[in-house]
Amino acid sequence: MTFRGGAVAMVAHLTMILLIYFLAAMAVHLMHQRHTSRPESEGFEQILLIPSNQVGRIEGIIRSLCLELLYRGKSFTLTVVAEQQEAETITIIEKMMQRQGMELSYLPAVPAELEHTGQRNGNYRLIDLRRSNDEAGCR
Repeated sequence: MTFRGGAVAMVAHLTMILLIYFLAAMAVHLMHQRHTSRPESEGFEQILLIPSNQVGRIEGIIRSLCLELLYRGKSFTLTVVAEQQEAETITIIEKMMQRQGMELSYLPAVPAELEHTGQRNGNYRLIDLRRSNDEAGCR
């Protein structure tokens, strides 16, 4: 009878080892599948932001932009079109970018070639929040 008890314990032990190997293989498979389902890194993007006095919304906009670019594996620079009446919005953007360890650059006005081409022009991505301000005022 002692032999049977030892054999049962040995089979239980081997079954547990097989279960651990199976779970480890499944974990590796899931990690690989998650890694391959991510979008490819697209490199570098330059963003031109026109904040248009969006004090209440700018923090959420910047956070979602950073998360989107992080998910896509992109690094970026942010250039803000700074006007005097938007000082509070600019201060919020500066603080957020400093927390990210990034520098901010400024332009006094939107370059004419970007104003007429729409959202994307070569390497620049234009985010114009003036339009969302106008649309909110019309409703």
